[in-house]
Amino acid sequence: MNKQILFLLILLTSSLFADAKVYVGTGLTRVDETLDATKKAIPNSVVSLKIGYGQRDSYAIEFSTYYTQNKSKYFSKNDAQKMGFDVDLIKAYDFGIYVNPYVKVGFGAGAIKTDADTINQSLTYGNFNAALGFFIPLSSQMDLELAYQYKYLSYEKIDVTTSANPTSHSNGIYFGFNIRF
Repeated sequence: MNKQILFLLILLTSSLFADAKVYVGTGLTRVDETLDATKKAIPNSVVSLKIGYGQRDSYAIEFSTYYTQNKSKYFSKNDAQKMGFDVDLIKAYDFGIYVNPYVKVGFGAGAIKTDADTINQSLTYGNFNAALGFFIPLSSQMDLELAYQYKYLSYEKIDVTTSANPTSHSNGIYFGFNIRF
């Protein structure tokens, strides 16, 4: 048997006996997004729901969706809600202290409702994100989460005659609650 296939089979069977758990969570992020064109920090609150698979003190993969009732006017006076989703990989550490620090990286996509695009009434975007935070265990099945989040967003072009896409940088403080099954 090929060594690569054997290694893959061992890896897959070992994952069946791992202590990884499915978890769900919700959270609130206070965000300041700076659109590169205006250099003005725009504050918003973001609500998120997520589902993940992994261990609190090791590795995990997380899928999240988020919603912002956008009070700020990025592209026009009639900008409205912003919705999106992210896929993140998490590496957490157990140093034997009460909290589990982690590093999170990922990517995502979404849309903002705006009349700056007169045809679709919305603009889509892609994002790369990173976070540094802590899981604070309340029990073996529940934890609080506190993190600093950074996102780099690249919006679709508003005007097809230009070559540049609008971009922004988003910095936020996240507070969440997770339940592990």
